[in-house]
Amino acid sequence: MSSFTSLSVGVSGLKANQHAINTTAHNLANVDTEGFVRQQPIFSDTNYIELGRSSLYIYQKGIGTDLAAVRHIRDTLLDKAYRVENGRMQFYQSQYNAIVEIEEAFGELEGVAFQKYLTDFNEAVQEIVKDPASQVTRSELVQKAYSFLSRANAIYNNLETYQNTLNTEVENKVNRINELGDLIHALNKKISQAEAGDVENANDFRDQRDNALDELSSMVSIRYAEDPLSHIVTVKVEGVSFVTESNVHHMGTKMLDTDKDSVLLTPVWPYLKDNPVYNLKAPVSTKNNNDIGSLHATLLARGNCTANYLDIPDADDYYVEPDANGFVDGTKSPAYKRLYNNAMQEAASKLKRTDYGTDADYEVAVKAEASLILTTAGINAGDYGNGKDSVAFKRDLKTYEEEIEPSSIKTVMAEFDQMVNAMVESMNDVLCPNITAEALDQKAGAGTPLIGMTYVDPSGVTRVITKDTKFFDVEKAGYGCALNQGKPSMTELFVRDDVSRYSEITVNGQTFYVYNDFNKFGNESLYTLGNISVNPDLLHDFTLLPLSTKDGGEDRARAEALGEAWDNASLKLTPSYNTQKKFLDYYTEFTGQMANAGDMYTNMIDYQDDLTTGINDGRQRITGVSSDEELTNLIKFQAAYNACSRYINVVDEMLEHLVTRL
Repeated sequence: MSSFTSLSVGVSGLKANQHAINTTAHNLANVDTEGFVRQQPIFSDTNYIELGRSSLYIYQKGIGTDLAAVRHIRDTLLDKAYRVENGRMQFYQSQYNAIVEIEEAFGELEGVAFQKYLTDFNEAVQEIVKDPASQVTRSELVQKAYSFLSRANAIYNNLETYQNTLNTEVENKVNRINELGDLIHALNKKISQAEAGDVENANDFRDQRDNALDELSSMVSIRYAEDPLSHIVTVKVEGVSFVTESNVHHMGTKMLDTDKDSVLLTPVWPYLKDNPVYNLKAPVSTKNNNDIGSLHATLLARGNCTANYLDIPDADDYYVEPDANGFVDGTKSPAYKRLYNNAMQEAASKLKRTDYGTDADYEVAVKAEASLILTTAGINAGDYGNGKDSVAFKRDLKTYEEEIEPSSIKTVMAEFDQMVNAMVESMNDVLCPNITAEALDQKAGAGTPLIGMTYVDPSGVTRVITKDTKFFDVEKAGYGCALNQGKPSMTELFVRDDVSRYSEITVNGQTFYVYNDFNKFGNESLYTLGNISVNPDLLHDFTLLPLSTKDGGEDRARAEALGEAWDNASLKLTPSYNTQKKFLDYYTEFTGQMANAGDMYTNMIDYQDDLTTGINDGRQRITGVSSDEELTNLIKFQAAYNACSRYINVVDEMLEHLVTRL
């Protein structure tokens, strides 16, 4: 070996160890950097020079050492396992967060629980039963009703607000997913360019890309693969191509198409003609592998629109007693009656009374139009009447299971509204009793039959009176006290927005008070949260409360009926429940359901957290930077560098001796 070659060997050692020192220093500098993966220098011999051969050996001399690579220490199998399990944990974490927000809205975690308002209202009702003539108990009833309903409306509004917050969160997550897709695509280009000649590894860029994949996997289910030649990672999101070798297919959002004028958004793929990212009606389970990602969980928790008591099908509403011949008339079931009545009113709003000669002709036309509306909507009377075995009930139950149950917010909205609606309507019906047009026509002296007659409702639309149209029952009405005596009172405790309970109509010289199903805007008006309040007339003058008789005495029978409205309540929390509950028991079971859901999600989170932590610890043992280990390496490479430097000095002294002394 020549002396100058010896110098080259020393220089190669200096360079290799200098690179190793730089790599170690880089590791130490990023010991606390999240997502940083330690880098390991790999040494190799440089080319050998062949000096000769024998029958047994090849005589070679080495010309130094080289830094073959700076290896990126990762375990791809652990990475994939972590991203799947972390995505699943984030799914249940998002579901749990929704339950916590709901429980906070009801004050069940801290603050004044809603149950106190419910209990106070119940106590006020029981005091009325004991002493209906007392002005104190009447005033207390109105005040407790106001407190109860104000709190109930506030809770419902908070749920709507949280639903909108989740909607914003969905939009933000979609934007972040697109940002991560763009980042991965940009890093793909940088990594591919840096590693094109297989000279070096773009380790820092790879760390950034892996961090982006980690974050992306927490929001959506991903599948990815790296091309061994181009080093480009392609990504699929929820089974659809997202990051390709040449492009990023951005996720978009689109307004949901529902029958409730929802303003909520759903993620779609614009490049696939706005195909939805998720099938939100599909059952969610680990077996189906669709319980991954916070975006999916947020969509499920939020739901597709607001909900009320009508979203919970009750098998009793679909049942009709068979006649003597065993025939079941589905038109008599409450569920069908409501749909038919709505169809009749919709038909009446489309047709003009002036286009027809008589009320009878107009009624025939309206009935024909209503039948067409029902048929077009796929509503047939034959599907009703058999209770839980009815085709209509099974259809509505499936809708409930697909659209209500998966959403914690919609489930709570519907179940809570069901309790409040039952309470409000039962008390109003005691204070302001109703009678159907069919029953009125059967009474002596009713005059011309009401069924088939027309009237103009508060929205100015001509309506047709059907046999199920409700009227104020004057004979069973109560009276106010003091200055409010003398005529039957139509003062209800709870009122709907933008509509009074009754409208006065005159038919052949007789005055009737027809129950208003529609408000002044022509929309169906229900006693549902967000649409009801305590009667402002009673807040100003509680003596209007119809708990007196015509002669000014106490109406004990009506007061007892108010108490019975609570004692005889029969509510089912969900369609699958067999037991019926009173209001207080219903609420207890209702809150218990929320608590059970929270416990279930907590257990899932704990399990996933243990699993994810175990996998991540395994990753960290491989990828994490140990300052003690790196300091040891730094000392080792520094010592090797010093040895190479000393070696060069020795060779230099030798060369100087040869040149100057010989």
